[in-house]
Amino acid sequence: MLSPKLVLPLKEQGAHVVHISLTNTETCNAHTLALTDSGKIYAFGAGDKGQLGIELLDNGSERGMPELVDVDIAN
Repeated sequence: MLSPKLVLPLKEQGAHVVHISLTNTETCNAHTLALTDSGKIYAFGAGDKGQLGIELLDNGSERGMPELVDVDIAN
């Protein structure tokens, strides 16, 4: 069984996470989206099918650390 781990980059930025969405199914690789109290979304994990909403560089298939997703959910 896996245990939760503190995501230090978000804590170091002072981000207060209010919701986490974790996806891990047979048809989609594991990825996580974190919503902060300021309305920012961070994504990390597998992203080879565009599920993170961020560009992966150097033919990468995943993002190991949270990255801010450029999306406006305020409106």
